[in-house]
Amino acid sequence: MKSKLLIFVLFLSISPFVTAQNLLDKLNNEQQDIDNYTMATFKGTHISIGHSVETRKKNTLEISFMSLYWNIPNSNGRSFVADKMSARFGLDYGISDRLTFGFGYSAGSPSGILDSYLKYRLFRQTDDGKNPFSVTLLQTAAYRTRFLNGIESRRDFGSKLAFASQVLIARKFSRNFSLQVSPTFIHRASSRSPLDDLNHFAIGFGARYKLNNHVSIVSEYYYLANELESRETFGAFSLGANWEVSKLLLQFKMTNNPFFNEDTFITQTTRNFNFNDGNFFFGFHATYFIQL
Repeated sequence: MKSKLLIFVLFLSISPFVTAQNLLDKLNNEQQDIDNYTMATFKGTHISIGHSVETRKKNTLEISFMSLYWNIPNSNGRSFVADKMSARFGLDYGISDRLTFGFGYSAGSPSGILDSYLKYRLFRQTDDGKNPFSVTLLQTAAYRTRFLNGIESRRDFGSKLAFASQVLIARKFSRNFSLQVSPTFIHRASSRSPLDDLNHFAIGFGARYKLNNHVSIVSEYYYLANELESRETFGAFSLGANWEVSKLLLQFKMTNNPFFNEDTFITQTTRNFNFNDGNFFFGFHATYFIQL
């Protein structure tokens, strides 16, 4: 009887320890998985003009302001900075560590564009090499609130919509260098000319090179497989410099397009990249993070 009682007491003493040890093992394994993820492939949710594989952490709010300035050839109406400007105000929220929702409004020229997106991080690169790439799925939607001359068919709600679907594939090769490839499908509900396709296929290339702890160089280029037939277009290109200060990210960039939405700057960039009036656009992008 005494031996059975002794065994019972010993069992009660050991059980909590075994349970606690199993819980600690699970927590340690999860922590190792978290620590094994490759961090900061890109600093923000955008590389320059397009999206990156990055999503916001859960309950993180991102407030962004983008602007572009350019001159009109042979114009005498130049104002303080340039002849024309466009701007986008955006809010992005991390629903979870993998899922981010965002929306924005573009003003200036062109103006009156509402856009939104959902971004889901499918895979994350790991430092041990088991998963060599990060893969993120992106779906965007844009709505033109204003009527544009020359597009008689764009009068009802559906005809003012455009969508872009992207698979963002990136790898951080070293502490300083990251590269991204972005296969893209675009659908526009209407076009300026019946000669132009409503569906487009493109592929984007983006890169980031970190110069030091606070400064990095970023660049993007988009190749469009089926270009517009009604007018000559060029691949959208951007070159910029990032300055990272705590929760604030500042970017200064040069590009050949005045647009902020994927369906527009990928398919409708009508100017080649050079420093001639009307072809060169200077941009400023500020992003601030708030942990809710």
